[in-house]
Amino acid sequence: MTQPGCFWEDIYHAVEAGGRVEGILEPSRALLLFDTKAGDLYHLYIKTDKAWANHVAIEIEAVMSSFRLARLGRAKLHVHIYGDALVDEERLETLSFQIAAKVRLDRHACGDDQDEARFRPLALALDKQRKAELKKRFSFGEPKFVYALMMLTFVVMWLAESLGSTLDPNTLIRFGAKVNPLIDEGEWWRLVTPMFLHIGWFHFAINMFALWSLGPLVERMYGSPRFLTIYLLAGVIASTASYAFSEAISAGASGALFGLVGALLYFGLRDRSLFMKTLGPPLFIMLGLNVGLAFVLGASLDHSAHAGGLIGGFLMAGVVGLPDETTKKWRLLFTALAVLLTGTLYWLGYHR
Repeated sequence: MTQPGCFWEDIYHAVEAGGRVEGILEPSRALLLFDTKAGDLYHLYIKTDKAWANHVAIEIEAVMSSFRLARLGRAKLHVHIYGDALVDEERLETLSFQIAAKVRLDRHACGDDQDEARFRPLALALDKQRKAELKKRFSFGEPKFVYALMMLTFVVMWLAESLGSTLDPNTLIRFGAKVNPLIDEGEWWRLVTPMFLHIGWFHFAINMFALWSLGPLVERMYGSPRFLTIYLLAGVIASTASYAFSEAISAGASGALFGLVGALLYFGLRDRSLFMKTLGPPLFIMLGLNVGLAFVLGASLDHSAHAGGLIGGFLMAGVVGLPDETTKKWRLLFTALAVLLTGTLYWLGYHR
């Protein structure tokens, strides 16, 4: 049994520490809270007036069913039980539950809930404030440029396929693929155009799926102008990295897409409490993108462009900053680093 504590007071302190209320069973009978810092931990708070462990187990199962906790998968679930001491207290340690989550029971000896009038309003008000802040964090822009970029990339792909085949190097060169000797001769625009051209429809489809998945998140987080700046300039840095380290003809938006992941990394440094919730899914998407392209394109996968895009996106996010950032000295530092990186990569490519 843990040290004495009371239902709403403990919930308030949990919310204060970064927890998010996911649901309440009234009248103040049970509450589900997600630990935003841990990322894979839920807390289930239950008040009970039962005297026997098996009755408590039935009540816990009913609450789990009400909250549909089978959906948690392999997440961790800490169940906090509040109430008077049980007749067979020792049996609590032997209880098991029919869900995949790893369940841990904590017992709190707290009878009459005298803290509800004080701590319930405080806990719910703080939770509401945190959710409003979270909503604001993702409301700096609507995903309009994402769809414009997808449409523009489709038009380029359609034109290229109409006039040839994007599996043909001659067509790729004609429509702006990165070709090192031509860049050496002054066709610098080939550092920009490759992000709008793809090698076959599968390459196009998997990159556009990644943009459709990642783009709206980043555009809402940074706002539309900042999003477009990050995407385009990260794509340029990705092409420049490819120019520096790869002799192959290359094309594709994946460098710019890695730039969006870099922007999420920057966001993670600025707001760590939301880091895992925003970065986790995009990383899995990008991992799937690379695995899929590795099978289809094999050795032609441009890892230097991906690495350049990732670093470039991180730096460009620092250059434009988050919408609510006010410190300018960091932007100047990131601007200097971005210029230095791009210049160095171009120099390496030109003098290789």
